[in-house]
Amino acid sequence: MVQPAPQPSPEDDLAFIRRLMEGARAAEVDHSGHLILWGFLQAAAAGLAYLVHQGAFHFSITAIWAVAVGIGFTGSWLLALRSRRSAPVNSLVNRVLAAIWVGCGLSLSLVGFLGAGTGSMTSPITSGAKSVIIGCAFFASAPLFNRTAYWALAGAWWILGGALLVRPSLGSNLVFVFAPILFMLVPGLVLRARRRPSPRLHAVS
Repeated sequence: MVQPAPQPSPEDDLAFIRRLMEGARAAEVDHSGHLILWGFLQAAAAGLAYLVHQGAFHFSITAIWAVAVGIGFTGSWLLALRSRRSAPVNSLVNRVLAAIWVGCGLSLSLVGFLGAGTGSMTSPITSGAKSVIIGCAFFASAPLFNRTAYWALAGAWWILGGALLVRPSLGSNLVFVFAPILFMLVPGLVLRARRRPSPRLHAVS
């Protein structure tokens, strides 16, 4: 005779939910390093690309972005390893968050290298498309953290992306220099400033 599986008690359910919420908070703080890294790299690469367009110096824009993306993915991988060793949170929240932002990074790379890199998309339009993609990543991350700031950042990226798509110009490249600073780097620094040491958390998804 097959014995029915034991049903979790209400206390077990509450403890499980609490661990998931704690995991989400820890993941948000750990995510700040990625926002700082990618915000800086995007601003730096966009700034150099803008100078190339202005004729300040001659260099391959594709090479500039290739170096930035390579450093970004390598840095994100190292940050993820360090975070896992110091305070691992084995939860569905972390896996979904990683999927969202890895997908965002790959989408940005495809738009940049296959769009602007091949000439099928002009550089100003590429900036608008990238902004929309980043807005989607913030929007999808917002429910995981339940923070109004993520919804607001998603809206800011979408508004910016829509404006750049409606009125594309070489100035769009300059706008995209400051957008990652305001909407990625600065929020990442704010989250980092609020960092608190957390215990080792393990939530079973």
